[in-house]
Amino acid sequence: MPVMMIRYEVAEEGVAEVVSAIEAAFSAVATEQPEGIRYAYLRRAGSTEFVALLELDEGVGNPLPGIAAARRLQETVAKWSVGTAPTPQSLDIHGTYRFFGCVKAVRNG
Repeated sequence: MPVMMIRYEVAEEGVAEVVSAIEAAFSAVATEQPEGIRYAYLRRAGSTEFVALLELDEGVGNPLPGIAAARRLQETVAKWSVGTAPTPQSLDIHGTYRFFGCVKAVRNG
């Protein structure tokens, strides 16, 4: 299954709110524990650029729209996004070592 990537930048004053929304969304995902999903959120160090990666097992629907905190994250991103609008892009995996297809613990704080 391809990995979906969403890349965007936010206004400097919105970074803390976006980071807080990301933490809330991942806490909710960890509570819900949906099957067949691998999800990561990254921020380029020292910048206002974020990247979300999502991989779903074959035949598994995206559970994120059904999780309130994940919907709030999307609303927060829309509020603070600057430049090109966040648009999902499909990525083909050509090589990986223990990166996709594994579940990582949520880091709190």
